[in-house]
Amino acid sequence: MLDFITNLAASQAAETPHEATEAAGGIAALGLDWMAFLFQLISFVIVLLILRKFVFGKLIATLEARQKAVDDSLKNAAETEEKLKSAEKTIAGMLSDARREAEELVAAGHKEAAQMVEAAESKAVKRAEHIVAEAKASMDVELGKAREALKKETALLVAAATEQIIGEKLDATRDAKLIEAALAKAAKERV
Repeated sequence: MLDFITNLAASQAAETPHEATEAAGGIAALGLDWMAFLFQLISFVIVLLILRKFVFGKLIATLEARQKAVDDSLKNAAETEEKLKSAEKTIAGMLSDARREAEELVAAGHKEAAQMVEAAESKAVKRAEHIVAEAKASMDVELGKAREALKKETALLVAAATEQIIGEKLDATRDAKLIEAALAKAAKERV
């Protein structure tokens, strides 16, 4: 359509070349033809109205929708960033709590281990004392038995020696008295 109007304006300008050159004053002096200019202006207005009716509305609606989408995206990005910062703070707090709990558990473990070692040492000391006490009691019993056996053996040896020295057999009561006296004398000399 624009071509048709332009061609029409050009044909009008070609039919009246003489008139255009005669009015060399004003706009013609600039090399413009009034008729061509008028047709071009009418063509521009028609094209502008067509674009306004069919294109500009949809174009503006599309641009506004895109602008809204961009604004929404920016708003969502800001909200997401806020949520991320909040989540990072929460995670940092949770990590801090976890570290503190881990340190408490380690400290409790060390304390419990120290108590277990102390209890084991105490039990071992008690067991060792018990073993030593049993050994002493056993040694006392054995020592008592050994002393009795030695006492009997010594009594027999003294009786045999006395019999050989005296040359006669003494009676049991005299033997016992002599043995007791010899043992008492030996005990005094030993101390």
